[in-house]
Amino acid sequence: MKKIVWFVFLCCIMVGQPVWAQNKVTEQQKVEYDKGNRDQKFLKEYIEALKADGQTEILNDVVDEYLMVLSLNERYSGGNLSDFVEYITHMNTKTIVDIIENWDKLSFTEEQADKIVEKIDHVCKMDLFQVIMKEREDGKGPIMDCSSLQTALRKSGIPVSNVRRQTIEMWQYWQVKDITGMIGAFENMFVESEVSPKEKAGNGVLDLETMFDGVILGSMVNYILEESNLEQCTKILDIMNLVVEKNDNSTFVDMIAKWKDNFEGKKMMIEMGEE
Repeated sequence: MKKIVWFVFLCCIMVGQPVWAQNKVTEQQKVEYDKGNRDQKFLKEYIEALKADGQTEILNDVVDEYLMVLSLNERYSGGNLSDFVEYITHMNTKTIVDIIENWDKLSFTEEQADKIVEKIDHVCKMDLFQVIMKEREDGKGPIMDCSSLQTALRKSGIPVSNVRRQTIEMWQYWQVKDITGMIGAFENMFVESEVSPKEKAGNGVLDLETMFDGVILGSMVNYILEESNLEQCTKILDIMNLVVEKNDNSTFVDMIAKWKDNFEGKKMMIEMGEE
């Protein structure tokens, strides 16, 4: 008997389901959802069943659909806000764009607002990072259109960090192969007047995560390195020189210094006629 219990326990761990999962989700619910049933009561029951079964990978889409059928004044209240924070895991969901677009119409406590902004920042960062890592695996260029999010952020007063805003700007320019636009967004990321004190580390340097932000920005900078002409190469070098000159005590700035060395080599090769 003990062996059977342990076997069930291990199987649950292997498939990522809680041991206590009761298979609350019915085949009928799956069929109805796939057919496009977006009735408020149905979606709420489906969400609760998915939670009971621990099927968190599906909850992003279903919670997104459910919240959007509610009126704006109840969409992010009470347990609905908790579901948004816990289960929305992709940046191009309707609710993330919606909450950014309607930020000035919504009312949150300071703590709630901080959680929402932190959630959006984290989701955007991890989504872009995961796309980059997938691109490295399959050898294809990154494909993820963030134009709706980009447009919403441009018009919104939501306090999403300048770093995240400019990363998305830079990413979207990358999608259309606009080198000049990418360089402009890269420069705006380091404009002193636009940087919130919350975005700086204790030494005055932008507080960027080397592991995630470094991979995202590094991939975009590498594209600029490969495709830039002499004028563009000179422009981004000027920006990098300024960043390194002002901030010399950061791991991230050390990374920028290495990028700078690559661009100096590229500029020299262009000037020598070897590119």
